Amino acid sequence: MGFPYTDPQQAKQFVLEFANRLKDVQEIYEGWSALKMLIGIHIKQPDIDFWVDARGEGIQICETHPGGEEGASLTLTADLFHKLYTGQENAMLAFTKRLIQPKGKVSGIMQLTRTMPQAIEVYKKFLVEKGVHL
Repeated sequence: MGFPYTDPQQAKQFVLEFANRLKDVQEIYEGWSALKMLIGIHIKQPDIDFWVDARGEGIQICETHPGGEEGASLTLTADLFHKLYTGQENAMLAFTKRLIQPKGKVSGIMQLTRTMPQAIEVYKKFLVEKGVHL
């Protein structure tokens, strides 16, 4: 099964809620905080853009561009997003196969792949909560 939503508005709300839940995972929060930059996440099919703003105190998940230059950005399909967070695709392998198109200072973001097991756990619980089956 691919990404669970085709409607752009439903898809965006789903992704934003998931991203906000990741902030509650200590290791992920600390990793994002250490980047000290604005990170753009650009998902295609359906198109969803959001930003992780780690430039100041705390982490903000923004559904509109908060201003300023993206220090890094990642572009990927919604199906790949889903496969990454269900554990069906390896993040480092997706980078090397160019399934994720990075821009800017992505070395720090790539280091965050070590937090994927925690993110996968959050995503799978989130899917169950939303009544979406793998």
